[in-house]
Amino acid sequence: MTAPFPNDPFLQGYFAPMGMECDAPDLVVEGEIPSDLAGTYYRNGPDPLHPPREGDAYHWFDGDGMIQAFHIEDGHVSWRNRWVRSEKYKVEREAGQSLFGVFNNPMTGDASVADVEYNTANTHIVHHHGKLLALMEGALPTEIEHRTLETKGTVSFGGQIDGPVTAHPKFDPVTGDMVFFGYSAKGPGSSALRYSVCDKAGNLTKNLFLEAPFPSMVHDFFVTQTHVIFPIFPLTTSIERAMAGGPMLAWEPDKGTHFGVLPRDGEAEDVRWFNMEARFMFHMMNAWTDGTKLHADVTGSNATQFAPQLDGKLASDDDGINPTLRRWTMDLADNTNSISEELLDDMTCEFPRTNDDFMTVGYRHGWAVGTKDSGFTAFNELIHYDTETGERKTYSLGADKMGGEAVFAPRVGASDEADGYLVMLSYDAPANLSELLVFEALNIEQGPLATAKLPVRIPAGFHGTFVPSH
Repeated sequence: MTAPFPNDPFLQGYFAPMGMECDAPDLVVEGEIPSDLAGTYYRNGPDPLHPPREGDAYHWFDGDGMIQAFHIEDGHVSWRNRWVRSEKYKVEREAGQSLFGVFNNPMTGDASVADVEYNTANTHIVHHHGKLLALMEGALPTEIEHRTLETKGTVSFGGQIDGPVTAHPKFDPVTGDMVFFGYSAKGPGSSALRYSVCDKAGNLTKNLFLEAPFPSMVHDFFVTQTHVIFPIFPLTTSIERAMAGGPMLAWEPDKGTHFGVLPRDGEAEDVRWFNMEARFMFHMMNAWTDGTKLHADVTGSNATQFAPQLDGKLASDDDGINPTLRRWTMDLADNTNSISEELLDDMTCEFPRTNDDFMTVGYRHGWAVGTKDSGFTAFNELIHYDTETGERKTYSLGADKMGGEAVFAPRVGASDEADGYLVMLSYDAPANLSELLVFEALNIEQGPLATAKLPVRIPAGFHGTFVPSH
């Protein structure tokens, strides 16, 4: 018998576990699904099967991975969800309780799982070489069957990788390569980074290690047609600090920010480090090469509350914790190794996305979710950025609704960058139900073209991808 979940804000309301797997063959739709929208929208997010162990504090990032799949075709939408059957999920389901400590903390975990792989597979789901991969940044990818969502097992690239793989790989539209990395690549708290490339045929063509200036959490990174860039923010990791009773993760702004720039075909000794004052980001929108300059558009901030400072205090609003759209530039012809910053907008926003076919190259259109409130609160605004004109368009979901990441879905036969739609999950708080919204990508301010009504609430989640049927 599963015990009740504790009264934790990330286990209540919008975030509360759903706790069940469902199949809905034909959702009720308000409006009209465009006839030239065909494919499946997959989204990943945490849905813990069991409450945390006694004395352990739950964290939203730690729940078991649950895949949502919305198949869209001929004006109809079907929905299916399934937990990722990781080794963690399977042993805990058999035991009827949590066995791992939160974030695999050995101090709170059960001794019986000391040698069992900890993999929540709960952060992102991507498609490459015909494989659907569920990802978290602390483990190998997990392959998922496209239609049934059956878990097929972890992917080790022919046994050549046995450590963590980022939840945010990049896909080169020119070569078909999947470019990815892993931090803490030589063990928890290590400063080693792994840089890897898997070609369009599924072969691992590059796999090398390099050292960061200090151990750091690196959630996302940048890839252009010519370079790969590893951002090292002062969100430091330390096993020694944790063993002494301090935080495993800490915000240390005095360490500054450092970007390791490496040619795509380079070796570890070719890395060049650029520097700037303390900054932080979870996600980038896109990166590209412009002559000798490398640009990265991100939802970045000057500080973070993701972890305390060494004195135990959290950074404040005055420190600049709210993420906004900004551009970071490194000039390879500049011998100062400095990073310049341009603030592109002052609206709080997160979960930036582009048309995935424009990853690594110059782009014009991007989308995000955000808020017009002064604080970093629930996102109820869908945002379209035109980087050529600098124009920002928004659509308000409403004061009682919260939106997740908006994913671009190309129109059947599309040839232009923004010729298509956006799909996103929205939560209706008064009804305690979720909806799948479909917008025209360049006309979000007109509101959704269609709303597929779900009979339940889907918990707040993270990232997804749209896989066209054609």
